[in-house]
Amino acid sequence: MATISVDVDIYLDDFDDDELIEELEARDYNVSKEKQPNAEDIDKYEVEYLLDLVDKAEKRCYNYYTLREKLNHLRWG
Repeated sequence: MATISVDVDIYLDDFDDDELIEELEARDYNVSKEKQPNAEDIDKYEVEYLLDLVDKAEKRCYNYYTLREKLNHLRWG
């Protein structure tokens, strides 16, 4: 059986949002028009709260340390 590869340029500006959403959902992707929060959307008080929750966790595993390191990076830069 032969295989043929083709490169095609597609400009997303040629499609409206609803067409793109319909296509992605047909491929079993979950599409939401809501803005997803970024790390920059978390203020210092929320980071402090999350750090407090992490510190109260009983398990001290790899995830604990990596999560705590990321939160400290958010807090101190």
